[in-house]
Amino acid sequence: MLELNKTYIHYKNNKPYTTINFCKVQENDIWTEAIIYKPNDCEELFIRTCKEFELKFTKEEVTKK
Repeated sequence: MLELNKTYIHYKNNKPYTTINFCKVQENDIWTEAIIYKPNDCEELFIRTCKEFELKFTKEEVTKK
């Protein structure tokens, strides 16, 4: 399950992105659950279906010291 305000790493470019909010996006005339997210190095916003996001991103593991 996706969590808001958490860092996720893109599978291809290994860059961190933060999830901002949940929303809906229309895909093939059907409204689908989606996520709004942004790169950690700028304020540009992006959106993907939750399903696609889960396929292409992994949650950053927090290591305790």
